[in-house]
Amino acid sequence: MSPFHYQSDPETLALLESVLNETWNAVRSNDTFDEVPTRTAIADLTIQFAGEGERDPKRLKALVLAALPYYAQAQ
Repeated sequence: MSPFHYQSDPETLALLESVLNETWNAVRSNDTFDEVPTRTAIADLTIQFAGEGERDPKRLKALVLAALPYYAQAQ
């Protein structure tokens, strides 16, 4: 089930899921971590930044990665 199941707009849903998947793949290839809390944090941050009006997938991904402290430290 999608972590964005409450979104009713199919275009927004597709954007959020795409960003979640791309961000997850970037994080997953970089370090070891707890999967569930990490995916939850990615989903929460993606929703937060999208809710603030960001709609560019690349910018959303960059914002989410920058907000994940363990990811930013590993770079």
